[in-house]
Amino acid sequence: MSQQYKTDIIRALDIKKHLNFMEDEVILACRRIQMMLYDDLIDEDVVEKKIGNIKSSSNNQNVKAVAKLLSSVLRQCTVEKSEQKHETSLIIESLQPFIFSCVISRIKDIKFEWMTYHLVPPSGHPNNQTMLPDLVLYADPISKMNYELFFVEVKRKGNFANGHLESDIVKLGKEMQIAINKLILRKVKCPEVVGLLVEGYVATAYKMDLKFNGQYRMVEISKFNFTCNSVGDIMLVPTIMEKLYQIQAIISETLQSLYNSFDDIEESEDTTSLLQLLVEVLLQ
Repeated sequence: MSQQYKTDIIRALDIKKHLNFMEDEVILACRRIQMMLYDDLIDEDVVEKKIGNIKSSSNNQNVKAVAKLLSSVLRQCTVEKSEQKHETSLIIESLQPFIFSCVISRIKDIKFEWMTYHLVPPSGHPNNQTMLPDLVLYADPISKMNYELFFVEVKRKGNFANGHLESDIVKLGKEMQIAINKLILRKVKCPEVVGLLVEGYVATAYKMDLKFNGQYRMVEISKFNFTCNSVGDIMLVPTIMEKLYQIQAIISETLQSLYNSFDDIEESEDTTSLLQLLVEVLLQ
C-alpha cells in the first residue's frame, strides 16, 4: 500500500473534523486555578471567588467556560470520595460535569438520561435486543419517536457489559448502529452518531456513519483522560474540552440534519399538493 493511498484513507475518515484547540489564555487560566489550589491554607470560598474573577475579567468565551467547569468540579478535586460507592458510580460522577458543561449545555433542545434509558431497535432491525446505555443524548422532534445521537458506556470490571457475553465496545457499536438506522429511515442526510467508551479514567470517542456502499464505519476519533480527582489533573481540562467540543459539534450537525429532514418532507408534500392542484386546474 502506497503512502499516498494510506494518506487518502486517513483523510477520508475525517477524524479531525470539528476539532479545535484551546487558546493559550485558557491553558493559563487553568494554571492559575491550579496554583491557587496547591495552597493548602487558602479557603475554599476564596478560591471560588478568585475563579469567579477569572471568569468575569476575560472576554474569551472558552476561559469563561473553563472557569465555570472547574468551579463545578472543585469539590471533586478537594474532597475525598466515599469508599462506599462503587467505582463505576465514582467514574460517572467524575464524568457528569464535563459532559454537561461541554456537550449538553451547548446544544439546544437536546434531552439526556443517565442509566435509565431503554434503547429499542426500530421495526425490522436485525438486532431486537433492548439496550441500556449509561448515558444517552437524544432528540424527539415528534413525540412518537426518539432519535439518539450520543452514547456513553462505562466499562465494568469482572463482568460483561449487558449479560449477553459481549464486550462494552460491541455493546456501544450496537447502540450506535441502532441510532444510525433510525436516522437513515428518517432520511437524514449524512448522519453521524457519537459514542464514548470509558475504561477507568480513560475515555475513547468513536463516530459511526454509513457513507460507503451501506457499510457501517465505527472510527476512533480521540482518546483522553478526564479525571479531576486531584489538583494535578486540572491541566487535563483544556484537552478534555477540545475533545468534548468536537463531540458536541458532530452531535449538533446531525441534529440540524435531523430537523432539516422534517422540513424537506414538508416541502415535498407541499410541492406534491401544488402539482396535484395544477393538474386539476389544467384538466378543467
